[in-house]
Amino acid sequence: MPRQFLTLALLLTLAGCGAPPAAQSPVEVTRVVQQEVTREVVAVHTQVVIVTATPEPASPTAVATLEPTATEAPTAAPEPTATEAPTAVPEPTAVPLLPEGETVPGRIMRTIRVLDIPNEAEGKMVINAVPGNTVDILYRGGQWYQVQGKSDSGDTVTGWVYKDWIKIAPEDEVRLQPNPAPLPVLITKITQTIGNDGRDYWSGSVMNIGAKTAYDVQMEIQLTGYAGGSQTVADRQSAFVKTRNLEPGQSAKFVVVTRLYSHNDAHYTYKVLWTER
Repeated sequence: MPRQFLTLALLLTLAGCGAPPAAQSPVEVTRVVQQEVTREVVAVHTQVVIVTATPEPASPTAVATLEPTATEAPTAAPEPTATEAPTAVPEPTAVPLLPEGETVPGRIMRTIRVLDIPNEAEGKMVINAVPGNTVDILYRGGQWYQVQGKSDSGDTVTGWVYKDWIKIAPEDEVRLQPNPAPLPVLITKITQTIGNDGRDYWSGSVMNIGAKTAYDVQMEIQLTGYAGGSQTVADRQSAFVKTRNLEPGQSAKFVVVTRLYSHNDAHYTYKVLWTER
């Protein structure tokens, strides 16, 4: 018998011999389906590839050698035009000097004393002058002017006036010249001091306001008094100034020593002495 049919007969026999199945209560069958999902993680690796194009080395192109452009010969610079000589500036016209004996007019501005020397502190009055008086101006000496005028009696007098006391036209003032001769004058008040030796010391300064050098300049002091009702010279002394020869405009100090002489009626006088060469 074939093998397949034998298996089927056996199964049918067994089924007929068995006891009938006992009754069973229905059983709820929960079907659990377990599904395992397997995910395959594929790692995607992004690779950025930077492709740098390497230039093919260029085959050296033959560089054409340029022929140097012919440089033009430099144009000859034009000869400089001869510059005209500058026109000579005319020399300023010299102000004509006052001829010998000529004067310029001046007008007194205030009531003053015309002095014998250009020094208000030590000068002696020659004549009084009032505003409006006219005088002839001879020379200039520093800030002083030597003037000449007529007194009330008609006499001609000469003296010195300070610049602020007199009015002169500008065109006349520039013509005035310094006194042509040396003119050393006292420019400070004489100071009297009694020394420890019992003698008088007389000091001050002199200046040459003339136009020439004054040589061997000295100051002389004379003391005068009265004896027996008559005036007498008690003492007279002189001394060279510190700078013996004074140039125009130069000043120098002096000190003269005399005997001590004091009387109620005593007084002193002075002179500036010099020589002209």
